[in-house]
This record gives sequence, structure tokens and C-alpha cells, in this order.
Amino acid sequence: MKMKRIQRILSAVLCFVLLASCVSAFATKDETPVSETEFLKLVCDTAKIKPLLPEAVNSNVPDAEYIQGALSAGVIDLDGFNPGENITKEKAVAMLVRGLIAMKNSLSVGVDLNFTDKDEIDPKLLTYIEVAAANGIIENAGAFEPKSTLSTSELSGWSTLMNESYMRLPVVKGSGIRRIQFPVIEDSGVEKPGYIDERYRLVFNDDFEGDSLDTTKWGYNYSWGHSHNHAAWCVPENVIVKNGILTLKGENKQHPDAVGKQGTFNNKKYDIIYTSGAVNTHHKYNFDYGYFEARMKMPKGKGMWPAWWMLKDGWPPEIDMLEVLCSKPNELHVNFHYGPAWNEHYSHEQVLNLGYSTSDEFHTYGFEWTPDYMRYYVDGVQVGHDFTNKSAIAEATGMYMILNLAIDGWDGKPDSTTLWPAEFQIDYVRAWQLNE
Repeated sequence: MKMKRIQRILSAVLCFVLLASCVSAFATKDETPVSETEFLKLVCDTAKIKPLLPEAVNSNVPDAEYIQGALSAGVIDLDGFNPGENITKEKAVAMLVRGLIAMKNSLSVGVDLNFTDKDEIDPKLLTYIEVAAANGIIENAGAFEPKSTLSTSELSGWSTLMNESYMRLPVVKGSGIRRIQFPVIEDSGVEKPGYIDERYRLVFNDDFEGDSLDTTKWGYNYSWGHSHNHAAWCVPENVIVKNGILTLKGENKQHPDAVGKQGTFNNKKYDIIYTSGAVNTHHKYNFDYGYFEARMKMPKGKGMWPAWWMLKDGWPPEIDMLEVLCSKPNELHVNFHYGPAWNEHYSHEQVLNLGYSTSDEFHTYGFEWTPDYMRYYVDGVQVGHDFTNKSAIAEATGMYMILNLAIDGWDGKPDSTTLWPAEFQIDYVRAWQLNE
């Protein structure tokens, strides 16, 4: 009997200890709000997005290398990211979905939401919430509570959610193709080049009529901010539409917002002392295959580096449909960057001597992109040779266009030959979609 009493006492003590431990654990639950930067670091670490040296953000900002890495991977954009603010549930879901996309997951398109408070969701984030619901990342029922903030004690659960989603969802690496289709422009009056076949249909056309940029097709600057790997600060004021021409104007003056900013090219830093312009079709027109054509005239003089190129959310891939170093205006550079990561990539570059200056008059530049090859044209004549690595080409999906006038960087500093203000002029840009 005495032994049983001792066992009962010990059992009671053990239960009390366990209960006390649970109460203590509950009492010490960390309810500290999580900032957007803290959650971003979790997403970057889980998605294995490598931090980069800060370029598009102020180097004095804490964790700027994570922010720049996330910008490059398309996990955030500067317009919607507030480093010091507490992250809400709607922003956390959006960031998690973009992180999964950066990990090359094939995500189903969105579905209608059944949340009782769906009208409270930020319209800019709605698409990501719909995608999360469609893919079972979040349950599509009850209250979503989009404005509620996350606490430190909840972080591990979100990391688990992201890892579980990544393991469950099908992964696309190279061979998978996500087809993007746009409405065909009927009765446009635009003549299709005779050297592309009947599978192509016109889906994008801008003749730059009127006196302002068509913002249903283009956004200002780069999708990640005002600067890239050169010494110019890009602003909307230097994007001019007049007399049917888009002009990206380069000026030999520092923009007030660029004071103290630095750019990086080939691991060298330099002050951003010029002002220029850039436009892009990010989240407006992202393409899978087609024929692309633009009529352009390059600026004059050393230091000017105009480009027409394509990116996606994450790098590589990158398609350089044309780049010109205006110290050698007779040379056209075309390139395709591909591979598994930014620090493990390959490039297929061609330098084409055209025999005339691209700065003297307008010429028509074309790029044809199919699952089997990439091909380049100038004034309707094929130039260079085809790129036919199919597995590499398959990496390029959802690519958006960029037009920019870079100054300094690859072509070096402007000198006495440079004509100011510099003008990169574009008569039109068109895209024919490949329908199979």
C-alpha cells in the first residue's frame, strides 16, 4: 500500500510539473510582431535566394543585401515593400507565393475567393492570394483576416508551410513550359513580315502616338527601381513621347534623388551622376515565344549603351535582343544568358558588324523565339546564327521587355565625342505571338 501511495504522489507531481511547463511555455509565447524584412529573410532562406550586394537600395538600410536579392528574384518590388513595417497576413501570403515562383514551381492560376472578408484584401495582392488558394497553400474558407499581423512565434509555421508547398507542388526545371496567351489584335493595319509563318499573330503594338506613354503597356524605369549596372538614374521625365517617337533622353547632369547613390559594373562602384530613361512591360506583357520587332535609332558618342532586352522574375534567364555600345555604333550585340543560378550561368553572345552606324538613321530590328531556336534580324535580313539549345531556350518563360538608355558602364565614360542630350529613339515596338 505504501508503495502505491508513493507512486500516486509521484504521478501527481509529474502531472503538475508537465502542466506547469505547458503554462510556462504558453506564458512565454513570443507575440513580438514580425517586420516585412524579417519575413523576407525567411522566404529568401527557404527559397535559397542568395543575398546580393545592394545596388537598387540604399546601402545604409539594414539587410539591404537580402532586399536586393529578393528584388532580383522578383519576390518583392520597391513600391510595395516597407522594411520596418509589421507584415500582414496578406503580404506574407503574397511574398510566400512569389518565393515559390522563384523556386521554379508550376503554380495553378488563381480561383475565386470564398473568404467572408475578401473585400478587405489589397487589390494589388489579390492575385497572389487567389493563386495560394488555388494551390492549397491556404484554405479558401471562413475569415482570412488579411490585415492581421504575424508574430515571432508564428514564423516557424510559415517556414514549414513554404517547405511543404514546395515539396508538394510540381517543379519545373527547364523542360516545363508555361504558355502565356494574349488577345490577337484584329484589323491593326500592321503588315506581318513575310519571313515569319502563319502561326504568328499580332498581340502587342505601340506606335507611340499622342504625347504620353501608354501605361497599359509600359511601366516607367526598371521593374526594380531607378538604376541598374550603369551611372544613370532613370526617371519618367526622361521618357518622352512626341510625333510618334518614344525618346529615352540621357542628360549630363545628376538627378537630385541620385545624390549619394552608387552603381556597380564588373564589381566596380561609381557615383550615379547622369540622368536617363527606361520603360518595361513587367506584369503587363510577359511573353512565351513569338516574333518581336522594333524600329530604332541609337544615340551618338562614347558612353551611351542603349538596349532592348527581356527578363523574368528571377535571373537568369535574360534575352538581349540588342545592345549597342555607341563608341562602336556599327556593332550589334545579341545575347542569351541561361543556367541554374546567377552565379552559375552561361552566355551565348554574338557581336555582329553591320557595316554602318546605327546612330545615323532608323533601322528595324527583329528577334524570333520558338521552342527550337532564337534568331535575329536587321531590316528584314537574318543576321548572325541561330541559337538551338532547346533545353536552355525552355528556361525562358514569362519574359517581359525592357527599353533603356544606360550611360557609362559597359561602354565606359562619355567623352568629347558624346552628343548631349543623348537620344535613344524608338519608332514602334511590336510582338507577334506564336500560336501552336
